[in-house]
Amino acid sequence: MRSSGVEEHNRIDRLTGVYTKEYFYQEARKLIDENPKIRFAILEMDINRLTMINELMGMAEGDRLLSYIGSVLMEIFTHEPHSIYGRIHADLFAVCCPYEESRMFQYINLIETAIKEYQINFEILVTFGIYLCDEKKLNVSIMCDRANMALKSVKGNYVTHCAFYDNNMHDKKMREQEITQHMNKALKNREFVVYFQPKHSLDDNSIIGAEALVRWVSPEKGMISPGEFIPVFEENGFIMKLDAYVWEETCAFIRKRLDDEKEIPPISVNVSRVNMYNPMLCDTLSKIVKKYKIPNGLLELELTESAYTENPQLMIQTIKQLQQLGFRVEMDDFGSGYSSLNMLKDVPVDVLKIDLNFLSGNSNQEKGTSIMSAIVRMAKWLGIPAIVEGVETKEQVVFLKSIGCTMAQGYYYAKPMSRQDFEKYLESGFRIAPKEELVQKEPDIYLDFEQLWKSGTRGFDLYSDIPSACGLYEKEQNQIELIRATDGYYDMVHSNRKEFYFDGLYLLGWIPEEDRPIVMKMFDDAENGMIGEGLYRRNCHDGTTIWLHTKIKNVSNDGKRKMFLAMINDVTKFVDDKSGKMKQ
Repeated sequence: MRSSGVEEHNRIDRLTGVYTKEYFYQEARKLIDENPKIRFAILEMDINRLTMINELMGMAEGDRLLSYIGSVLMEIFTHEPHSIYGRIHADLFAVCCPYEESRMFQYINLIETAIKEYQINFEILVTFGIYLCDEKKLNVSIMCDRANMALKSVKGNYVTHCAFYDNNMHDKKMREQEITQHMNKALKNREFVVYFQPKHSLDDNSIIGAEALVRWVSPEKGMISPGEFIPVFEENGFIMKLDAYVWEETCAFIRKRLDDEKEIPPISVNVSRVNMYNPMLCDTLSKIVKKYKIPNGLLELELTESAYTENPQLMIQTIKQLQQLGFRVEMDDFGSGYSSLNMLKDVPVDVLKIDLNFLSGNSNQEKGTSIMSAIVRMAKWLGIPAIVEGVETKEQVVFLKSIGCTMAQGYYYAKPMSRQDFEKYLESGFRIAPKEELVQKEPDIYLDFEQLWKSGTRGFDLYSDIPSACGLYEKEQNQIELIRATDGYYDMVHSNRKEFYFDGLYLLGWIPEEDRPIVMKMFDDAENGMIGEGLYRRNCHDGTTIWLHTKIKNVSNDGKRKMFLAMINDVTKFVDDKSGKMKQ
C-alpha cells in the first residue's frame, strides 16, 4: 500500500494510513475480478459511540483511536494474500479478503483483542458486518452497503456483535426507504394518530394517568407498526418532528377536556433519544404547553434509559431544565439498559417505569421476580414512585401488589385506544385520581402501618424523617435481616449506622435465646395476615440489654422472601425485669 506524491494523497487516508474509500472500491474490484475462483467477503467494522469519545476526551483522542485501528488492520492483513483494507467513512472500516469461516472469526478476534489493549478510560465496543461476495459483478460500493446493513442489525447489541448479510436485510432496507419517502406527506396529511393507554392504581383500580402513543394509519398500507417506523425516524432525525406533533396533539386533547369541564388525568408523552440532543427541546415543549394553557402536572414526559448510556451529562442537564419548567419526568424502560444503577444514582427522575417483559421467559423466572422485587423496593427507599408496564394477567397484578408496587399499565387494564375510545373509557365509571393524590406529601409524625408503607415518596425519608424507631426486615426461612431503619432505631440499640451494617443486620443474633420464640411468633403472625406483636429483650452494641415492645406487619411477599415493617418502642423502664411483664 505504498505510492508517492499526488498518487499517495489520493490513495492513502492521511489519518489512518489505510486506503481511502474510492481507492478501496477500485482495488477490491480488481481483486475480485482477477481471482474468479476465490470466494471473497467484505468485512466492515464500526466503533460504537465514537462521538462520545470525541465529546468527553476531545477530537485528538478520537483521531488517535482511529489511527490505532488503521495500524491494527495493517498488522493483521498486510501479509494476508489477496486482502486489502480501507477507511470508508469516519469510524467505518472495510476489509476485502478471501472467505473462510474460521479464518474470518480469527480476524475478528484479533481485532477485538487489539482494541481491548488500547489504553483509554472508556469501553470501546466494535460491531462487525459481513457480506459474502457471491454476486461478483455487483458494484463494490453496494457490497459495502450490504455489509453495513448487517453491521447495523447488531449495532448496540451487547451480546451479538457480528452479523452476516441476508436478503431479508435488503427487503428491510427497501421498506425503510419507502417509509422515508412517505413520512413528510404522512405528517402533512395527519396519518399519524395519537392513541392513549391508561395507567391504573393497583390499590383501587382508579385511573392515575395515561401514555400517548403514536400510530401510523396509512390509506394504502393500513396500520403501520411503530416498531417499523420509529427506528427509521430515529436514524434519519424525523422523530423530532413526530415528537412535536404528538406533544401538540396531546395538549390539544387535554385543552378540550378542560374546556368541556371534564376530568383528565396526567398524560405522558415520549421524548425520543434524538430529541435529547435538540437544543430547542425545552423551548419547544414550553411553547406548546403555553399555547394550550396546560396546567403543571397534566403533561408528563417519558425519557428512555438508553439515552443516559449515550450521553449521561446531557440527560441530567436536560431533565433538570425540564423539571424547572414544571414537567414531571418518567424514566422509561428502567432496568433494560446496562447503566441502570448509575442512572438511578445520578439522574433526578420523578418516576421509574419498569417493563414487565423483564420477567419474560421461563429459565430464570425466580431470579427475574427477585430482581423485580428488589427494583421496586429500591425505588421506594429512594422515594421514587415506580409504575410497571406490560401487565397482562391477574397473576401479574397479584405479584406486583405483593412486592409493594402501586401503579400499572398494560393490556390487563386496557390496550392503547383512539382518542374517542379513550374519552369513553374516562367516562365509563372509573374513578380518576385527583391530581393532588399524585403529589408527594410529607408524612405525619404519628404513623400507622398503612400510612408508613404508602409514604414511599420523594418527601419521605425513612433515614431521618420519622422520629420513632422503625425498621424494615426481610425474612427468608428462619433468617431475619434488617434492610433499613430510622435513626431512632440505631439510637435505641446504642449503635450507629456504620457500625450496625458491619455486624448488626441479623436480628436473632441480638435476641437472648429464650426470647427468640417470641420474636419468631411475631413474624409468623404477621406472615399470616395479622399484626405481629410481642414483648422481648434485645442485647445492645454496648453490652446492655433493653426490653422492646414491637408491632410488625407483612408488607411484601414474593415467594421465598417476605418483607416486614416494624414499629419498635424501648419499654425497659416499664418492665419488671424479674417477671418479664409490664409494671402495674
